[in-house]
Amino acid sequence: MNPPAPVSFILRCISCGREHPATANDLVCERCGSPIEALYDYEKAVGNARRIPSNESIQGVWRYSPLLPINRKTRIFSLGEGGTPTLRAERLEEMLRMTRVFVKNESRNPTLSFKDRKSTVSVSKASEFGARAMACMTAGNAGSSIAAYAAKAQIPAYIFTIGGISDSKMAKLLSYGAHVFRTSSPTRDLMVFVQEVCQKYGMMNLTAASRYNPYIKEGAKTSLFEVYEDLDGSLPDWFIVPIGGGGNLTSIFKGLRELKLMGLLDHYPKMAGVQGKNCAPVAEAFEKGLSPDLMVIQNPSTIAHSILDSWAPDGEQALRAIRETNGLALGVSDGEILDAMKILSSKEGLFLEPAAAAPLAALKRMLTLNQVGRDESVLLFATGSGSNQPEAAIQAWDNPPSIELDLESFGKFVGR
Repeated sequence: MNPPAPVSFILRCISCGREHPATANDLVCERCGSPIEALYDYEKAVGNARRIPSNESIQGVWRYSPLLPINRKTRIFSLGEGGTPTLRAERLEEMLRMTRVFVKNESRNPTLSFKDRKSTVSVSKASEFGARAMACMTAGNAGSSIAAYAAKAQIPAYIFTIGGISDSKMAKLLSYGAHVFRTSSPTRDLMVFVQEVCQKYGMMNLTAASRYNPYIKEGAKTSLFEVYEDLDGSLPDWFIVPIGGGGNLTSIFKGLRELKLMGLLDHYPKMAGVQGKNCAPVAEAFEKGLSPDLMVIQNPSTIAHSILDSWAPDGEQALRAIRETNGLALGVSDGEILDAMKILSSKEGLFLEPAAAAPLAALKRMLTLNQVGRDESVLLFATGSGSNQPEAAIQAWDNPPSIELDLESFGKFVGR
């Protein structure tokens, strides 16, 4: 890839407003310790074009390099991430009696999830900063993605898994040559530990939460830019996004804010965040009017392993986005998620993991509760492939029957 042109940006604390220069190695605010984020000269970036500034010689995430935190030292490490399709889901429209339903199919990324958008930017920045090693905690997909991009950049990666990670996710993690460590620790404890590891051993924290690294948010927002272009600037009424730590919804909202700052968007779509019913710190905070930082789920469980976060590090930012867009947060059951997986694969040909099917489960619930109208348009963010958790597909569909090579025996199954 030809290196994109350097971009003028600053880093600003989302709490106290302190500005940090683009050359700073800070990952959090040096004054108050809160998250920081990259901000650009949006008026200059968009100019008179009235479209998202982009580098048309590049495909995928880095197409949007004019709105990514690049300087002359940045070397891009890419595996061809981004550029995933925004699909019209006609069979879902028929089944749900809705006029427009879309699916953003992020399972098409190199390591089979949206996390690659985050990794290409954050690993490129880690290389720029001269990181000797990187560390992150993971429920599976984020760690696999970081491990893959660390291999591309030839930077050692130390990956710490939460308890309950499946063998299929572990196999993918191990295959990229990272240093992988199983733990039985809950989300919050493990995130604190990873931060301590980074501080003690001089590693860069690439945990997939903008609370710990501002560049995580930058790569992930590009999925929103693609949706905007795919739909010719006519965004749906609702975005439904799976939430684990809250980082993806937060990133998508940053993209929406940037579109508005560039004069390309008049109003925000309503954002709905969906979690597993028994692992829903953001949804509980939304319902109870509390801070997500105070919500730590005891004995969390959900079949959607990719969002098995008992505490949401970016929950505050996610909930702010939900409230600012007049959206909502909700939890759905394992049964609802498995049913959604079956519908998406059998009606739309999309083999998705449970977390990626959760938005459809949420939409069905929202329709039942009259929280969304059938005349409203909806975009479901399908965040990862069913290959990330194939055990769930067997659970949803059951094992196939065994037959003898006998036409009469087979005939009993024809037409079912």
